Amino acid sequence: MPKTSTDRLIECQFSNGQHASVLYATDAMSYSQVLSMLGLHSPTANLVVIGGASNMSSESLQRLSAVFETVLAPLVQELGITVLDGGTDAGVIQMMGQARGIVDGTFNLLGVAPQSKVKLPQEITRESERRKDLEPHHTSFCLIPGEHWGSESPWLAQLATTLAGSSPSVTLMINGGKVALADLQANLATGRPAIVLAGSGRMADAIVTAIHNSTSADPVIASIISQYYPHKLSVFDLSSPLANLAKRLRQILSPNGQRTSA
Repeated sequence: MPKTSTDRLIECQFSNGQHASVLYATDAMSYSQVLSMLGLHSPTANLVVIGGASNMSSESLQRLSAVFETVLAPLVQELGITVLDGGTDAGVIQMMGQARGIVDGTFNLLGVAPQSKVKLPQEITRESERRKDLEPHHTSFCLIPGEHWGSESPWLAQLATTLAGSSPSVTLMINGGKVALADLQANLATGRPAIVLAGSGRMADAIVTAIHNSTSADPVIASIISQYYPHKLSVFDLSSPLANLAKRLRQILSPNGQRTSA
């Protein structure tokens, strides 16, 4: 069961033996305060992972697993950076956590999610049955006071920006739906470059299609493209050699890499 260390910060243990700090954030807390309470200190380079993994073919899912296991987790571990994501045990967020376990990663993995939408390990109530599990390979969680999925979007974006400080930071969008689109918009608004993974399905592919066709039925997608493509928003095709993705991310995230282009 969780142990209380402050009135807002607890430590919980998952069934796999992994311990994680869980902070119940409030609107009165600054982003710097949140990070400090979780033991995360600026400036630290970071990667923000947004999206989902719904309606994907088995071939695409296998390819996507390789992205996490052979590119993202090993690179993050090598560079010693922090990863921020949605924290739930599903989709690409689950893949990120599992990849950390596969590579025996020691890097910080912070999940950001609404308090009302997730449950702690061993939390069994009628209300909690409707909530999502937290992914058990994360090292910390910031549970924000929102009531809906998407409430966490500005928190995720601003926590990554605050943590990065003068260090590099990049967003990777995979698959996803409306919440992922809100995440992308919030992250780009901070000035952080973003890479959309083409071929991963749903919202990611809708954005790529709109880029290539120079049009979109969705005004939000059209606005994002007009404001950020190609100087901050770029595309990587899932069918391309994954070594090329690793190279691009290394250029952005390495201390001597480029911050302003993805």
